[in-house]
Amino acid sequence: MYVDPDYAEPDLDEVARLIEAHPFATLITDEPELRIAHVPVQVRRDSAGGLELVAHVAGLDPFAESIRQQARILVSVVGPSVYVSPAWYASRGLPTYNFVAIEVRGQAVPMDDPDAVRVHLMRLVQDHEQALNPDDAKARWRVDEWARDRTTELLPELQAFTLRAEQVTAKVKMGQNRTEGDRVGTMAALHDSARADHQAVQGLMRDRYDGEGRVKG
Repeated sequence: MYVDPDYAEPDLDEVARLIEAHPFATLITDEPELRIAHVPVQVRRDSAGGLELVAHVAGLDPFAESIRQQARILVSVVGPSVYVSPAWYASRGLPTYNFVAIEVRGQAVPMDDPDAVRVHLMRLVQDHEQALNPDDAKARWRVDEWARDRTTELLPELQAFTLRAEQVTAKVKMGQNRTEGDRVGTMAALHDSARADHQAVQGLMRDRYDGEGRVKG
């Protein structure tokens, strides 16, 4: 993925946060042939300060064979994206998109310990339930005895793996090339929209820019 230096995001903490917020990823490998899978991923910082991903695919998925062969994988995470209209700008401009795109490359390491896979699955559920109901713990679905037993039955049908990031490329295009007035207009238009993707991008822009469109910090 080509990344203009203006849009590069080098902060691994921010990259991890973006993956956590948008965990459904595309897995791509060409070992032994071109294969693609679409799965949720977990992200964590490893002992060396890098990123590590944990995920799983169905055991019958051809991608599982690549994992068992410890293939190199590209993990693509696409965050929120919105069309930006020049009507929102304070100055002249052309239509564009604001968006988040992240690529993580590394070698798959099969996770074959059933207890480790079970922990991965339980944490994955907890992460998603918390994201779904961040302010209401009582509304979150919790794993009961039946769900635990059923998960144990399904473990042989899954192929889990970890991937330590050898290369991370993050592109966060949020109006860095526009004027302060253009940013203010874009944020205002997104704020007034009821669309969830507009609100998500507006939030990312607010994290970067103050009320006058200036870069924070």
